[in-house]
Amino acid sequence: MAYDNNDKKMESVYSKRIRAGKRRTYFFDVRETRGNDYYLTITESRKRFDSEGYDRHKIF
Repeated sequence: MAYDNNDKKMESVYSKRIRAGKRRTYFFDVRETRGNDYYLTITESRKRFDSEGYDRHKIF
């Protein structure tokens, strides 16, 4: 999975999606830095009740 972030392309080495009930989904992504180090990104995505769309929270 690739992401564009201000003309920087972020490639995931590994990505896993886990559903937690009807409204929450967690994404676990392992990414590589330019110095060939690895780091974990955890993203929580929650469906909104009052309006359409999703709330996203990301931890690096």
